[in-house]
Amino acid sequence: MKLEPCPCCLGKPEVSDMRVTGTIMWQVHCTVCGLASELDDDRIFTIQRWNKRLEKAGLKTWVTLLAGLLPFLVIIAFLTGSYTGLVLFR
Repeated sequence: MKLEPCPCCLGKPEVSDMRVTGTIMWQVHCTVCGLASELDDDRIFTIQRWNKRLEKAGLKTWVTLLAGLLPFLVIIAFLTGSYTGLVLFR
């Protein structure tokens, strides 16, 4: 199964296995920034969760961008309204 790049730095991820109390556990980690998934006993499930992180990271980027732009747009709308003489409340 193909691993998607790291959602933080777009680095190359690797799958590693570890023995934890007699059970083999799997983890995906980035070789560049060190971001890692949770340990899980199912290799395929661990890779699927890692691959979904990139989708969520893109969504978080848009939400953060829009949340940062909203106050700016409100100020621009207020200044534009003040400049043109538009009055909403009296």
